[in-house]
Amino acid sequence: MIKSSKSIYYWFFLFALCFVAYQQVQDNIRPNYEGESVTIKYLLGVAPNFFPSIGIPALFFILIPVVNNQKSANKWFNEEKHITGNLISLIGLLAWEFLQTLTLRGHFDWHDVLWTIIGAMIFQLIWIITPNSYKVVST
Repeated sequence: MIKSSKSIYYWFFLFALCFVAYQQVQDNIRPNYEGESVTIKYLLGVAPNFFPSIGIPALFFILIPVVNNQKSANKWFNEEKHITGNLISLIGLLAWEFLQTLTLRGHFDWHDVLWTIIGAMIFQLIWIITPNSYKVVST
C-alpha cells in the first residue's frame, strides 16, 4: 500500500490535468470549433495524442511502486521508474496509432506520432524541473 505523500498528489494532479484536457478537447472543443484558423485546427487535431503522452507516464510513476513493491532490485522499477513509465506509455500510444491503419474507424497520422513523442519529451522535461522531494513515492 502506498503511504500518503505530496509526491503522489503532484503526479496524480498532472495525470488528472492531462486527462481533463484530453476529454475537453476530444468531446467539447474540437467538435464545436467553427473557426477558420488552420493552426488551431491542427493543434486540436494532435491534442488527443499530446495530452495522454504527458499524463499517462505520471500515472505509471505512481503505479510502478505499487506493482513492484520495492521487491525487485531492478533499477528500472526503482530509480528509473519515470523512464519506465514513459516508455510503456509511449510504446502503447504509438502502437495504438499504428494499429489504426488496420481499422476502419481509426485514422493514422504522422503528426499524431510526432506530437506523442513531443509529449513524452515534455514529461521528461517536467521530471527534470520537478523538485527532488516530489520524485519519491513511498510504499
